[in-house]
Amino acid sequence: MSVPSEVEVLLATFAGERFLREQIDSILAQDYENLRVLARDDGSSDGTVEILREYEERFPARFRLMPPGPPTGSAKDNFLLLLGASTAEHVCFSDQDDVWLPDKVSGTKQAMDRLESRWGADLPLLVFTDLRVVDDRLRTLQESFWKYEQLDPGRIDRFAGLLGQNVVTGCTAMLNRRLVDLSLRMPEDAVMHDQWIALLASALGRTSAIRRQTVLYRQHDRNVVGSEQRTGSLPEFVERVRKTDVRLINWSMSQRQARAFLRVHGTEIPMKTRETILSYLACGTDRPRLARVYGVIRHGFLRDGLLRKLSMIVDLWMMKIGEDESG
Repeated sequence: MSVPSEVEVLLATFAGERFLREQIDSILAQDYENLRVLARDDGSSDGTVEILREYEERFPARFRLMPPGPPTGSAKDNFLLLLGASTAEHVCFSDQDDVWLPDKVSGTKQAMDRLESRWGADLPLLVFTDLRVVDDRLRTLQESFWKYEQLDPGRIDRFAGLLGQNVVTGCTAMLNRRLVDLSLRMPEDAVMHDQWIALLASALGRTSAIRRQTVLYRQHDRNVVGSEQRTGSLPEFVERVRKTDVRLINWSMSQRQARAFLRVHGTEIPMKTRETILSYLACGTDRPRLARVYGVIRHGFLRDGLLRKLSMIVDLWMMKIGEDESG
């Protein structure tokens, strides 16, 4: 029987000693046999680096720690350095505080094999999955992250929808080598590594969404990105409207990311995709309020979930002329 191709898990850490051992153990216990971990720490001052070195000594063939370097200050840039150092044909991202179910890698790899069999490995390919939301003691809070967050994974096939709302959680993703190579051109204006990679795969490649949970997505007081608590009630909507300033900042970041995508990959993407990006950018220019709202509805830029849709419309209506980023 032939040995399956190698999968490399990219583990980005920062001040993560509390849950790190549990996460690494769950990776090394995967039922996919040809797997190794490449880790990089971003300047921790706790015991994170000592834990990483311990695993490197215990599992020299399966665990490697990148040499220390200047801190990047962000998970996105830490993962970008890991991507640049990766060598396997297929890679996964790993956060430092989750727990992987035993068949996470084998299940995503099977889906990747099906994509490659159909489309070929020269096309950028992405596989991602649902998650189970848990507390700091791994007690289930929500069985399905997608259901709880009202996310439609099918949005990955609608590039317009991805511009304003990401549906790919990085710690569930598997990338083939072609997608890794394209990702290395990720600019500073990319909001997060998983958002940028989702845009790449949607615009230039093919994707597969596995509708089952493969990760225990731990929520605790030090999450960089996590799950929002929501009830769907009127008071929640009122509270969300009150946070318009925060969402306008996010909108501005999203617009800069779209502009950067056009700058970096504009000559590679189909004409229809370029036109979609230009339409998205037009929604953030000094246009009449009604034209902005009409634009996001007409072109499919509205986000998933009723509250998100209403909040987005309110934001665009309240945005003052000249307040947004148009250049």
